[in-house]
Amino acid sequence: MAFVPQKMRQRHGQSVNGNDSRGSDISFCGMTKEATMRCAVITLISVLGYAAVHAPEGLAQSANPNTASRPVVPAPSTDEFLAKVAAGNTFEIDSSKLVLRKGQSERLKGFANQMVNDHGMAGKKFKQAVSEARLPPPREAMDARHKTMVEDMQQKDVATFEKDYIAAQYDAHVEILALFEAYAIGGDNARIKQFAQEMLPTLRGHLQHVGGLR
Repeated sequence: MAFVPQKMRQRHGQSVNGNDSRGSDISFCGMTKEATMRCAVITLISVLGYAAVHAPEGLAQSANPNTASRPVVPAPSTDEFLAKVAAGNTFEIDSSKLVLRKGQSERLKGFANQMVNDHGMAGKKFKQAVSEARLPPPREAMDARHKTMVEDMQQKDVATFEKDYIAAQYDAHVEILALFEAYAIGGDNARIKQFAQEMLPTLRGHLQHVGGLR
C-alpha cells in the first residue's frame, strides 16, 4: 500500500484512520458546519461595519443627499468671509421680502418669513461679532450677481418667480453653508470663527427646509 501523507488524505475526504470523513459534522478547526457558517456571517458583518465607519469622507457624504451636492471649499480669508456673508445675508432678506409681497403660495411665504426673521437676527449677531473682533464692517449690500438675480425675479410671472426663488434659495444655502463650514474649521479670527460655528445649525435647517420645497 502506497504511503499517503495525512494532510493529503484529509483533503480528499479520508480521515487519518482510513474512514470517509466527507459526511462528518466537523468542517473547520474542530467546529461544526453550523458553527463555521455563523462565524463566517459574523466576520462578514464586522468587516462591512468597519468599512462603513472608516470609509473616506467623500464616499460617506455621497449617501446623504443633503451633503452630496455641497461644494468643498478651502477656508476663506476673514475679509472674504465677511464680504460674502454680508452680501449673502442681504440677498436672503431682500429676495424673501419680495416673496412676501409678490408670492401666492402660503407655504412659500412661511419659508420667506422665516428667512427674513432668521437672517435679520443673523445680521445682528454678525455685526456684534465684527465689532467684538475689532474689524472694519463690510458693506451691507448685495453683490452684482445676487442683485441681478433679484431684478430678474421681479420681472417673472408669479409661478415662474416662485420656482426661481426656491432654486435660488437652495443654491444660495448650499453655497453659504459650505462657506460657513470652511471658516468654522479653518478660519483665522477666533471671534468670527465662533460666529460661523454658532450659525451652522440654523443654516443646515434652512437648507433642509428649502430642499423640501423643491
